[in-house]
Amino acid sequence: MTTIAAVPPVADARAWRVTVDRLLPFLAGTVVFAVAALVIDGLPVGVVRDDAMYVVLAKSLATGHGYRWLHIPGLPPATHFPPGYPAVLAVLWWLFPSFPSNLIVFKLANALFSAVAAVGVSRFGRLRLGMTEWGAQGFGLAALLGAPTLALGALVMSEPLFLAMLLPALILAERIVDEPTARTREVVSLGLLAGAMTLVRTHGIAFVAAGIVMLCMRRRFRDAAFFGIAALVLLVPWELWVAAHAGGLPAAMRGNYESYAGWLVAGVRSEGVALLAQTALRTSGELALMFQFLVAPAFPAAVRLAALLVLAALSAVGARIVWRRAPVSAAFLAIHTAIVVLWPFTPARFVWGVWPLVLLLPVAGVRELLRWRPSAPHWRATRIASLGAATMLACGYATYNARGYQSQSLPTRRFASGIRPLLTWVAQHTRRDALLASESEGAVYLYTGRPTVPLGTFTVTDYLKPRRLSDNAAVVRAIIGRYRPEAVVVSTGFLRAAVRELALSQPPLLTVVDTFPGGIVLTPTSR
Repeated sequence: MTTIAAVPPVADARAWRVTVDRLLPFLAGTVVFAVAALVIDGLPVGVVRDDAMYVVLAKSLATGHGYRWLHIPGLPPATHFPPGYPAVLAVLWWLFPSFPSNLIVFKLANALFSAVAAVGVSRFGRLRLGMTEWGAQGFGLAALLGAPTLALGALVMSEPLFLAMLLPALILAERIVDEPTARTREVVSLGLLAGAMTLVRTHGIAFVAAGIVMLCMRRRFRDAAFFGIAALVLLVPWELWVAAHAGGLPAAMRGNYESYAGWLVAGVRSEGVALLAQTALRTSGELALMFQFLVAPAFPAAVRLAALLVLAALSAVGARIVWRRAPVSAAFLAIHTAIVVLWPFTPARFVWGVWPLVLLLPVAGVRELLRWRPSAPHWRATRIASLGAATMLACGYATYNARGYQSQSLPTRRFASGIRPLLTWVAQHTRRDALLASESEGAVYLYTGRPTVPLGTFTVTDYLKPRRLSDNAAVVRAIIGRYRPEAVVVSTGFLRAAVRELALSQPPLLTVVDTFPGGIVLTPTSR
C-alpha cells in the first residue's frame, strides 16, 4: 500500500506568502491598467485640440515626412511640442498604420504608461517614505485613479508617459543624491533620462534643475556637471531645431504652433514683468479654488476655506518630511509649482500631470500625525482633531472622484459632440484637396484628409483678459489673407461671432453658404 505524504500546512502558507510578496508590488499597476483600459472609448481625437496635434506629428514621423505639420500648406517644421511623445506614437503608428483604428492602440499605451506610473508611485512610497507594502499600493491607487488623472489617460496626451518616466527617475535621483559618491555612469544615465523626460513634456526642465541644485548643495559639482551635460546632449538639438525655424508662421499662429519659450518671452516683452505678477495672482486663486472643491465639494464656501487651510497645514508638515527623505522630489515639486504659478495658462492640467507628488504632501503629513504621540493633554486633543479633519478631507476627495465617475466626464463627450457634425459636413461637401480653415484643424485633417489652417490664436494675455470680438475677427482676417482657404468651417461660439462680424463688414470678407448642427460655413467673398 502506497502512502502519500501530506504537504504541511505551514509550507503551503509560506509558499502563498512568497507568491503574494512577489506579486503585491504590481497590484496597483494591474488595477490601474484595468480601470484605464475600461474607460477607453472611440471618441475622436481633437476634443482638447492638443491630442489631434500629437497624432498629426506622429503620422508625420511615421510616414517619413519628418517633424512637420502635415495639415498646413507647405508642411512647416513643428516647434511647439517637443518630439518625445509624438515619436512614441509614431512607432505605434508604424506598427498599426490604420487610422482611426490605431487610436485604441494609442490609448491602450497610455493605460500602460499609467500602470507603470502606479508601480513607480508605490515603489517611491515604499522606498522613500517607508510605507508598508499594502500602504504603498493604496497610495498608488489613490494617486492614479483620480477622475481627472484618468481623464488625461483616456485621451491621447503626453502626461501618462511623462509620469511613467518621472517616478523611476526620482527614485534613481534620490539614491544618487543620498550616496556620498556615485558612479559616473549612473549620473550620466540620470541626465539622459532627465533630457528624455523634457522632450516628452517641457516641464521636465524642473527635474533637470532639481537634480543640478541638489547635487550642488551636496558640493558634488562634478556630478552636477555630468548630469547637466548629459541632459543637454538631448535637449540642445531640439532647441537648435526650434531656433532655426522660429518666426516661419504668421504671427496669429505662433502661439499654437511655435515654441512655448518664444511665446512667453514675447508676451513679457510686450506686457512687462508685471504680466508674471498678474499671472501668479490668477493661477494661485484658481489653484486655491480647485483644491477647495477637491477636498470639500459638497460644502458651503466657509467650510471649503477651512478645509483648504487644513489641507495646507497637512501639506506643510508633509513637505518637511518629503524634503528630509526625498529632497530631489521636493525640489522638483517646488520648481514645477513655481513654473505653473507663473505660466499664463489654466494650471489644473499641470497639477494633475504630477498629481502623485502633489498628493504625497498631505499623505506624508497624515502619516506624521499618526506617528506623533504627544504627552500633553492639549496636544493630544490637537492630534485627534487633526486626524478627524484629515479623515473628512479624505472623504471629500473620495466624493469628488465619485461624482466625476458618475457624471461620465472622463472622456470629455461634450467636446466630441461638437466635432462630429463638423467632420461629417467636411467629408460630404468638400473636395479632397480643398484647403479649409477651422478651429479643429488637426481633427479635420486626420479624419477627412483635407489640408487645413487654424482660425484661433493663443496669446500670453488670453489667460488674463478675454479677447474682444474685433481681436478674434482680426485673427480670422489675417489667416484668410495669408492662406486663402476655400471654406471657413466654424463650430465654436466666439469664432462664430467673429466670422459673422466679417460677413457683415463693408465690404464683406466672408459669405455664409451653409450651416450644420452647432456650426456655420462661409467662403471668402473674393474667391
